[in-house]
Amino acid sequence: MSRQFPVKGLAELDRFLSALPGNMQKQAVRQALTAAAAPIRDEARLRVPKKTGKLARAIRTGSPRQNQDGTFSVSISVTGNDHAFLGYFFEYGVKPHFIKAGDSGFSPRILGKRGKSGIDVVARRGNKKGQNQVLAIYGQLVSGAVHHPGIRAHPFLLPALDVRAEDAVRAFAGRIRAFIEGKTGFSAPMDEAA
Repeated sequence: MSRQFPVKGLAELDRFLSALPGNMQKQAVRQALTAAAAPIRDEARLRVPKKTGKLARAIRTGSPRQNQDGTFSVSISVTGNDHAFLGYFFEYGVKPHFIKAGDSGFSPRILGKRGKSGIDVVARRGNKKGQNQVLAIYGQLVSGAVHHPGIRAHPFLLPALDVRAEDAVRAFAGRIRAFIEGKTGFSAPMDEAA
């Protein structure tokens, strides 16, 4: 999902950048996008629910890339470790559902009562074709269907973008300005709002 934020001074910035060679223009925009993504990524790391901290460490900034239409983009995503998949569940929540593991003879309602705060799936056994699948829940092996109560959404990525958008725009402008001054020695125009 992408969002757009209005930015003042883009015409002046475009004039300065267009005076540079194409490869330097791309380099400036890529560096600026990386700088702009940092405050949003850091805010998302602060907002994500933490138990071990692995999910927060999985929030990463991707490499800036040029899109087919000539624009540039950078992504902030949850990837890179064994807890990354949980990011989607926390951001959007999970509806109550059944987890099927085989045929135990117990009703899903009975299986759902075994845990105090929901079902903690620890292990799956019997993944071979034709073999009953069994779940280890709180140390007890069960098969059949287990009712997962779902989890409420705890958004952290989109609120981070909403809260830190202005900081991201300032970081982008500051990095572009520093790049132009470093490569040309000229001072780039500064918007009074930046």
